[in-house]
Amino acid sequence: MSKTSEKWIVILNPHAGGSKGRRDQEEIEKSLKKEGFTYELLISEYPKHAIQLAQDAVEQGDTQIIIAGGDGTLNEVLNGIFRSNASHKNEVVTGVIPVGTGNDWIRTFGIPNNYNGAVKKIVERKVFRQDIGKITYTQNGAESTRYFLNMAGFGFDALAAQKANHLKDKGHTGLWIYLVSVFRAYLEYQTEKARISIDNNELEDYIFSASLGIGKYNGAGMMQAPGAIPNNGLFEVTIIKKIGLAGILRNLIGLYNGNYVKDRRVSCYQAKKVTIWSQKPLAGEVDGESLGKSQFQIEILPQQLPIIVGEME
Repeated sequence: MSKTSEKWIVILNPHAGGSKGRRDQEEIEKSLKKEGFTYELLISEYPKHAIQLAQDAVEQGDTQIIIAGGDGTLNEVLNGIFRSNASHKNEVVTGVIPVGTGNDWIRTFGIPNNYNGAVKKIVERKVFRQDIGKITYTQNGAESTRYFLNMAGFGFDALAAQKANHLKDKGHTGLWIYLVSVFRAYLEYQTEKARISIDNNELEDYIFSASLGIGKYNGAGMMQAPGAIPNNGLFEVTIIKKIGLAGILRNLIGLYNGNYVKDRRVSCYQAKKVTIWSQKPLAGEVDGESLGKSQFQIEILPQQLPIIVGEME
């Protein structure tokens, strides 16, 4: 029996890519049927719904999930899998059909940014066990936990992600929303003094942004963690100290090819655990999803997610 004829759960986010998921549902299903997939289609109808859909599916014994959505949908499905009580949650194989605006996770993992190409990679079933991140923070007075599979950002990064999400919620798509969000965030953001513990090293300074990469890309193709290796059990930690608008503009091209890390105000580390705290809590985000403002404890969980990839970098 081929793996496509075994049961798959397909979680589709119709809101991904400015409602591209809804418009392209028929095309996505056509690609799956063409390759002989046997599947049950689940529709994510509202924010965080995919978390519950994935958790329920895994707890009911499902072991194969296809995610049709953007980076935020991937994040929700990941959280659903790892919030489940199922003993097999570390063996749930996931495949990705990119539908989002940024689609940053696929850039590191070699998934084609088109439906037919992505489905063919799922058929080929090249499974890679990638690291995932676990972040603990305070939300509404209670401790919360969130998992992520690509990148976490704090400070300016998180505010820019919040601005981008606001534009996405209004139905906008395209690279321009990330560039506009960076500019708007700069006009509003105030650099805060923060303490960051990176394994056994501590630094205290005025921090413009901090990012922890498992994958290399965020912000629709910005190579913010060029040294990230997704299965080495370490975050690629990038700290940008106080930097002006001229410094941002000077490094804009470098953000897309990774050369911005050569700037004297940028420091790179590798770590298993990172703690971020400040007198005024910094904003945080994971995989583009806002977490609000808090103090954050982040740890890496090595090779926890078996995910189908293409030709990786």
